[in-house]
Amino acid sequence: MARFSDDEWKKIFEELDKHPVANQPYGLPKRRPGSVILSSFNIRALGNDRTRTKSKPRGRTQGSWDFLARYASRCDFLAIQEVKDDLSGLWRLKEALGGKFAVIVSDVTGARPGKDRSQERLAYLYRWDRIERTDLASDITYDRRAVLETVHDNLNDFIEDFKIHDGLMKHYAAELKKFKDGRRSSRPAKPTFVLSNFLSFIRTPHVASFRIKGKNGVDGLDFHAVNAHLLYGNKSRSAEERKMEFDALVDWLRWRTKASKRLYHKNMILFGDMNLEFKKRFTGIKDADKAIKAMNQDIGKHYKVNFPFLDVPKKRQPAPEGNGKGRYMTTIRMTQTYDQIGLFGYKGQLPDHDQNDNASRNGVNGYDYGVFAYADLFAKALHNANSYLELAKSSAFASRFEHDVSDHLPIWVRLPVPA
Repeated sequence: MARFSDDEWKKIFEELDKHPVANQPYGLPKRRPGSVILSSFNIRALGNDRTRTKSKPRGRTQGSWDFLARYASRCDFLAIQEVKDDLSGLWRLKEALGGKFAVIVSDVTGARPGKDRSQERLAYLYRWDRIERTDLASDITYDRRAVLETVHDNLNDFIEDFKIHDGLMKHYAAELKKFKDGRRSSRPAKPTFVLSNFLSFIRTPHVASFRIKGKNGVDGLDFHAVNAHLLYGNKSRSAEERKMEFDALVDWLRWRTKASKRLYHKNMILFGDMNLEFKKRFTGIKDADKAIKAMNQDIGKHYKVNFPFLDVPKKRQPAPEGNGKGRYMTTIRMTQTYDQIGLFGYKGQLPDHDQNDNASRNGVNGYDYGVFAYADLFAKALHNANSYLELAKSSAFASRFEHDVSDHLPIWVRLPVPA
């Protein structure tokens, strides 16, 4: 698959460098002494550290590695999804950032050991001079007792799920035979196993504890970071299972915040690729807003819940051309807001929903949030288009960089340093 050439990468960096760091039209955040940038980025298939050449076509181009390092250097904390079992690419990214960055990474999750090559890790890349790690690190999972109780209580549903899957597998076997016999041109896709009730996560979320260091003798801001990459699937049944994963994750966050006296740190920040499609009836914006309001009522004695990327900030009104809603889009094709950062603030320690309208309006170190829309940057640098959406063949253009960089855009929030 085609990638950007060295000359094209040169044009991209020239376009990026044209603009003052403090007034970036593409949403690239600026690091400042009085605030920290916390970010989430699904870096597609971040695995081996190979550089793509004519003789070695597998791997990222050198421009892609430089581009990823350019973005990561603007962050104080970066939660990364879709890290592969081979960690050499993650180490290469860390080394490109110099000596002030540290890494926490989970072990592989989401597959049967030795039988599935789709295993992934979740990682945190952070500046240790501004953010320090504290003592907690764990996966979020459901134990065997909870799984068995769910199976017992919904046994008939699961039996029906097995029957449906068996039928799909028989059809798959017949189509596969046609492919091997040369009677169809493309290899059929093996059906995934879809359940009607939640058992456990396909890819286990990872939680670790951190502290934003305070200044001038002031205590820092402690928080649990929860990193998640939820199930993805195009068909309606797998989309419903994805919604169950999201509900289970939110239920876990609700349960832990309601037990705040036993929490290691009081604040929780959710980072990740939630794969929520807001065109679907069960993940509509109104439904999401209703769910967040219900969560606030449930845990509202000490907590406020805020998912800023579900809002339309005033700085983006009227709505930008193309998406018609004004919300930030987080896929490179500007169609979905898959990626989210959720703030579960204890007694006002994190910005709540009411502060979203004033994002970026409380000084250079005040609360803010945004998306690095590098698809727009590429469109401008290589096609002189004001937006990726202006390109008539935008899908063909996206295919040139979605595997080399990612099919997601990084999202970020700015929080003041306690001082």
